[in-house]
Amino acid sequence: MLQTDLLAGLTAVVTGGSQGLGLATAQALASHGARIFILDLKEAQAHQAAAALPITAHTSGEHGAFLCDVRKDQDRKAAIQTIIERSGRIDVLVNNAGIQYHAPGEAIDEEKWRDLFETNVHAVMFMSRDVAPYMLKQGSGSIINIGSLLSVLGMPRRTAYGASKTAVIGITRSLGVEWAGRGLRVNAICPGYHKTPLLQEYIDKGLVDEERIRTRIPMGRLGPMEAIGNAAVFLASPLSSYITGQYLLVDGGYSTFGAPEDASS
Repeated sequence: MLQTDLLAGLTAVVTGGSQGLGLATAQALASHGARIFILDLKEAQAHQAAAALPITAHTSGEHGAFLCDVRKDQDRKAAIQTIIERSGRIDVLVNNAGIQYHAPGEAIDEEKWRDLFETNVHAVMFMSRDVAPYMLKQGSGSIINIGSLLSVLGMPRRTAYGASKTAVIGITRSLGVEWAGRGLRVNAICPGYHKTPLLQEYIDKGLVDEERIRTRIPMGRLGPMEAIGNAAVFLASPLSSYITGQYLLVDGGYSTFGAPEDASS
């Protein structure tokens, strides 16, 4: 993995960072010099992931992990306070933790809808709220929210998940312009179809047709997980210092292809 000093001396918090795209993001940020703290419900897995992250010549300290339910006020604040005590600052927050729930519109379960929004929307808002005072005090920071293709596209049986990920973009836009003049930037990354363990599980079970997805992507392939990490490095670094309130689609062209034929063959 490429290593640079782009994020030298910075401290980054990644929620849901013990696996999948969250872990790939933590790995990418660490490889460019950031000190990483993973917040996750899977405590043992989070500690294992943090211990395996690269430490470069530019990393300001050891990586760490905490058991944290980002839906709970006391968990969020306790984790943030401990990170501040250990590192003295928080420079980057990646709001990656999320869950999925899909159902036909006429059969959406109200309790599952509310649970989805607790994790995918409320936790994004309140993690940002709880970290922001430290970033605003230091006059710098980058919050990166993880959206989805469904932040900008409609798909059948995806009303609940799509609504939650569309709300993430609304939060990103508003906070991005509210805090811009005080040195805190807020942006979002919207992944397409990537080679995550979860997607591979769906493919192996026959629940997802990989070939049909591939032919719908102009680049003709599923995205590597590190593509999301690389986008996060960009949005966390000085390279994006004049960007806020925006969302970046990392989808191989899926969201912009509109022709009636296959995008690739």
